[in-house]
Amino acid sequence: MQQRSSAIASFGKLLVVALFALQATIPEATVEGCSMMNNDNAEQRGALLADPATAKQMPEVTMQDAVAQCNRSFIIQPEYLAELNQTGSFPDETDKIPLCFIRCYLKTLGILTEDDKVNKEVALGLNWATSGETVDECLDEMTGSACEQAYFFTRCIMTRALVDGKSKDNK
Repeated sequence: MQQRSSAIASFGKLLVVALFALQATIPEATVEGCSMMNNDNAEQRGALLADPATAKQMPEVTMQDAVAQCNRSFIIQPEYLAELNQTGSFPDETDKIPLCFIRCYLKTLGILTEDDKVNKEVALGLNWATSGETVDECLDEMTGSACEQAYFFTRCIMTRALVDGKSKDNK
């Protein structure tokens, strides 16, 4: 059990590092699989954002605590988190448990509100997303069930961060 807790904490740190380490804006049209800015969806995007006046501002738990808490309800294999950190996506995107783990994680941190809206201020305050523009653009990926929406949003954010990190490495 001690080894499992240690593994979960380690992968939680990996998730945190991968999500927060890369901090620059990605040039438009550089990420395959993520929608690029489309002003036609501005109203739809607005409906997916939380009202900053009523949404909680910062999480009351640490990121590691959020991983541990959500792993109690949605047990996720460490390999899934490692894959997410390395590639930006899960190896099996049809397995609902890891997708719901992501939803729980985002809700626990306050990035998603109780009604599954994105709290952009918290996402940026935690350095979870590289920019407000990235958050806005990734809102277009939020389709399907609530768990799928959370995962597809995260996948878009992660993919952009990974691509940006690779472009930084090549400079």
